[in-house]
Amino acid sequence: MTPVSSTRSPFHRGSGRRQGVRALLPLGIVAAVAAGTALAPSLASASPALPGISAQALLTKLATTKVQAYSGTMHVTTNLGLPALPDLSGGANPLSLLSGTHVLQVAANGPDKQRVALLDTTSEYDLIRNGQQVWIYDSEQNAVEQGTIPAGKGRGGTSQPPVPSGPAGAVPLTPAQAVAKLIAAITPTTGLAVSGTESVAGQSAYILVVTPKQAGSLIDRVEIAVDAQNGAPLSFAVYSTKAPSTPVFQLGFTSVSFAAPADSRFEFTAPAGAKVSPLTAAESGDATKSGSKDSADPQTLGQGWLSVLELHGVDVSGGIGQLQQSGQGQSGSTPHLFAHGSKPSGQGAGQGGQDSQNPTGLFNGNIDSYLQALGNAGTKVTGKFGSGTLYTTNFLTVLATDDGRVFLGAVTPALLEADANAQGMR
Repeated sequence: MTPVSSTRSPFHRGSGRRQGVRALLPLGIVAAVAAGTALAPSLASASPALPGISAQALLTKLATTKVQAYSGTMHVTTNLGLPALPDLSGGANPLSLLSGTHVLQVAANGPDKQRVALLDTTSEYDLIRNGQQVWIYDSEQNAVEQGTIPAGKGRGGTSQPPVPSGPAGAVPLTPAQAVAKLIAAITPTTGLAVSGTESVAGQSAYILVVTPKQAGSLIDRVEIAVDAQNGAPLSFAVYSTKAPSTPVFQLGFTSVSFAAPADSRFEFTAPAGAKVSPLTAAESGDATKSGSKDSADPQTLGQGWLSVLELHGVDVSGGIGQLQQSGQGQSGSTPHLFAHGSKPSGQGAGQGGQDSQNPTGLFNGNIDSYLQALGNAGTKVTGKFGSGTLYTTNFLTVLATDDGRVFLGAVTPALLEADANAQGMR
């Protein structure tokens, strides 16, 4: 195949970031996840010459990769079309991932040993898993949350489902057969293509382009750089129909090694003087003990790229989402949709403030004014669903109804409102 020139990635090799930070974690945890500003020299270099490959074969290569161990540096860039975030105390803060470009150090050795560090000039925010043990560490607050994933739980704390049984041919016997079933399932709604090749973090890669076929999606395309040798994903970018030339979200390696990291990378000891608090059951992967399982009664409307999520019992007044549940939290408070989210001034939050929902202040910084601004940015709408407020970004549309429901999806406002109208009033 003759390589096709592709748009260079906005991920760049870091310059003045602090070195020697202990942290790291896997692409699957960070990417989800769920782009725009530049840093320095481009991550992507001249397109390497690679043999031709079909989109189906490349998807198979990606889905069947055996890579489970790696370490390296990643850049994540987000451009959702939201107002610029305030300076959250100048330190590493997960909320900062909502905008701008940030540096992550990641490492993994199988599904049970993972580490990620969000780096700032003078601070870091770590997520670590080592077997059943989980830690969250905020150096700015010198605070640690520690928890345990119950035995018998899989990745994310969910029970591993049994392998289904049935007549011959009902269950794929090989990874390739599984991918073939996946391709057959997504073909009616999704286009697949190989756009060319690229060098990412020194690795030769193919670029797999995934395109929605369904009108009404806000996603223009998804581009995945797939390592030509081992099939590992090296970068991931989502483009919006509102701004198809600039990713709304992009995550990619600037340096990577596929050698297994040392076990010491996944060990953690709380620094001297650190405040250590227990990680809640929901955060450590056991939602059944927290009482929050299915608490929002989520329902999925539509299919494929036009799927919309409907949540119940949600209060987004003032820009701060809360689940309306009795008997949870302290002093009659209700748990935040944003775990660790700071409360408005006068309710126990502030610069480095703490409250019953954020015992260690791990989301440091006073963001109440920002959340209030987001809440005021919506448009009042009415329909068969009743009345509510509609919020739009480059990537996501959200409708918060006055009867405590939230509809959200990567779809146009018209489609989201049509789904809400079909549900009627509560």
